[in-house]
Parts: sequence; C-alpha cells; structure tokens
Amino acid sequence: MNRLITFGCSYSKDNYQTIWPDLVSKQLNLTLVNCAERGAGADYISKRLLSSDLDSETDLVVILWPGADRYDLWADASTPHLLADASTSSWLDGKRPSLVDYDGNYRNDQGFILNGSVPRGYKHKYFKYFYSPSQVVNSWYASIVLTQLYLKSKNIRHVMATAFPLRYPIQYHDNILEINEKIYSNIDQSVFVASSETIGFYTYCEDNRLPFLNQHYPNTESHQIWVDNFLLPAIERLVG
Repeated sequence: MNRLITFGCSYSKDNYQTIWPDLVSKQLNLTLVNCAERGAGADYISKRLLSSDLDSETDLVVILWPGADRYDLWADASTPHLLADASTSSWLDGKRPSLVDYDGNYRNDQGFILNGSVPRGYKHKYFKYFYSPSQVVNSWYASIVLTQLYLKSKNIRHVMATAFPLRYPIQYHDNILEINEKIYSNIDQSVFVASSETIGFYTYCEDNRLPFLNQHYPNTESHQIWVDNFLLPAIERLVG
C-alpha cells in the first residue's frame, strides 16, 4: 500500500491550510492523490470514484461524505443557460469559479457546478420547488451503499467518514425527514470511523469547541485531533 486516494468536499480539499488528507498521507508515508472538490456532494463523489483508476494492491481509499443537502448540477453545450451560470460554482483552485468533469479536470465548456448546499443561480429554483430532505437523504444513503459495493467488488481497501451524522446528514435545509430504513440497513458501517451514526467530523469539532479557521472550517489543529481519534484508528483496524 503506497497511495492514499481521498474523496470529499472542502473539508477534504483546502487551498488555504493543511487538512486531514495531508496529515494522514504524511503520517502513514503514503503518496496523496486527492480527488476531493470544494462544494462537492455525494453524486459527484461517487461518479468521480467510479471514473478513477484504483489499484487493489497499492491503494487505500478514504471518503469523507459531505452533507446530503447538496445538488451536483451538470452543465454542457446542451444547456447553455447552465454554462452561463457557472460563475456560481465554487473556486475549485482557490482563484476563480470553474466547472469540473468526471476526471477532475477544471474547465468552462462542460462539467459539474459544485457549490455545496448554497442555493445560488439556477440551484435556487431546485431548493425552492423540488428539494425534499427525505429524498436527498435516502439518495445519499444509496450513493454510499453503491460506492461500498463497487469498492468491495474491486477489492479496494477503504474507510469512510461523514461530515455530519449518518442518521441526520443535513447541514442547512432542515425540514421533515423520513429515513428509509431498508436502504439505510444496507450501509456497511464496519468501514466507517467510530460513532458515525451520531457524530460527524464537523459536528465533532463544533460540539467539542475545537478551533475553527472561520465559521465554516475547522482548522489544522482540529483536523489533527479528528485524525488521531477517529480516522487513524479506523485505518489501523482495516489494515492491521
């Protein structure tokens, strides 16, 4: 095992400070391939993973799933109005907004508009007219289950964690939530870090009053505490 392949959102990719993928790769002496993108949701993450070349002999995959209340919107030439909306996308490189394709390339002709749970641009209509907490959470669970099945079928070693608790993975758009327990029961929680049902990375830092870089992002010290107490034990449990 010599590569750490990471997936997630801005809690897993930061242009401004050292965070958990950097810390884990250094502590385990693994080459880091960070496939996370700022503003990404579960839909982009699962598709990015399915588009990646993973090696069962060399790779350790770690996924920090973001909140479920995100909508990863694809734009291309068939939807010119959405291409014009690309300015609402996250600043993936820390310099300017851009789209990102299935292979992680930043471009302006096609790709996903990633901006997390913020209802900017055309996404405002989605959150106003179509958003349902129950729908997004159960779809989020399905993405996790299908990703786990894929990784297991390829014999890829993997560890998972969440930014928010598995049982309530909504960050902003709170409302009536009905969990489909049959879908939920298919999640293999043995590959998750400890207490993922009730504790997420962000909520752990918030509840324990760990230091934040700003109101949204735990700082490097908090990432290290979470790595030491949750992520590294889960990796050690996996690899022995």
